[in-house]
Amino acid sequence: MNSMILSDLERTDLVTFYEAQRHRLNAELKHVESFLRKLHGQNTDSETGVLLTLKGKKAKKRGPKSVWGKFILEELKLHDTPLRYSDLIQLAMEKHGKEASDMSKVRASILNSAFRLRAIQGKITTVGEEGKKDKFIVLRQWVSDDGGIRENDLKWLAANHDFYPKTVDTSGLPQPRYAEDIY
Repeated sequence: MNSMILSDLERTDLVTFYEAQRHRLNAELKHVESFLRKLHGQNTDSETGVLLTLKGKKAKKRGPKSVWGKFILEELKLHDTPLRYSDLIQLAMEKHGKEASDMSKVRASILNSAFRLRAIQGKITTVGEEGKKDKFIVLRQWVSDDGGIRENDLKWLAANHDFYPKTVDTSGLPQPRYAEDIY
């Protein structure tokens, strides 16, 4: 094989040219992959199932994290039993030392955070009883694939609240949208 004798100037010109070609080809390849993904209607990452943006990047959460969402998850894990919204509100008032005048703010914060945890992040769900308005919040891990909650929770609800929950429709439960929500 013949060796090439290049001057330093020629070598730097060739390196610059091929680096630019590599950058251009990578950009074209990303564009082709993005366009094919859009044509196939795919907006989730094939490996993790996480929602992707229009540019094919993993979506990022916006804004600050709610302290109330973390509070709800911690209380459910701490008590290891289903809790009502009113129970969570009362616990929040006590633990955070809130005045009675702050009750409506705390209630709104708990309800908003629980909605996000349930409808967007898929970390909690509610179980209800046929013909009753009262609902209990449970962690998503406590619900089996067939929609039943843990056996010890069924016994606890029956013994302490005379509550017999119906099964949860697991097909309607959301999947986490963001990589950091996968647990």
